[in-house]
Amino acid sequence: MTAPPRIAVMLHAPDPIYRAEVVSLLRPRPEITLVDTAGPAVDTQVVLIVTDTVEEATLRLLREIKHTSTARSVLIVADIDETKLIDAAECGLAGLLCRADATPDRLVRAITTAARGDGYLPDDLIHSVLEAFGRLRERVPGAVEQRLTELSDRKVDVLRCLVEGIDTAAIAQKVGYAERTVKDVIHGLQTRLQLKNRAHLVAFAYQHGYL
Repeated sequence: MTAPPRIAVMLHAPDPIYRAEVVSLLRPRPEITLVDTAGPAVDTQVVLIVTDTVEEATLRLLREIKHTSTARSVLIVADIDETKLIDAAECGLAGLLCRADATPDRLVRAITTAARGDGYLPDDLIHSVLEAFGRLRERVPGAVEQRLTELSDRKVDVLRCLVEGIDTAAIAQKVGYAERTVKDVIHGLQTRLQLKNRAHLVAFAYQHGYL
């Protein structure tokens, strides 16, 4: 049986100690190929960013990755500020890990989830993050409430699956759609509700009782 292709990961860790720690965790993993910016050209699938806090420099890097490449961004951070986390999500962040919890298995899970186009957030962070996203309500037009009540049952089912943390393939199987159709439904919901990403959708699903 042919092994699945490795995921090309570029590491962005200005601190040499952080870089050495992450390299030592990922180098032995058969799922990952670490991409060297100075080496041969390789299509990077995931950019792994390791930092202490989400500062403006981190947000600039996330925006640059979002606008100049097809790579997905995963952030490993020591201290999580909820306001900055919202900003990071709006800049295209696909996955988040606390540095203290970044075991090899969790790192690979976050990377593989991001590489297939889904978002990754550890269970122990979901509650605090949802509270932060809940404060976005006042930044979104009041017509959102009306648009939510007009959603079809199948779209509501997709929302509920997102709340449960189910990935795209599993949602497709559960609701009886093709995986491409599920992605289109999610994109359509984000556009219709004027929301930035899946995390925003999950927050609004909680706020409006789609559980």
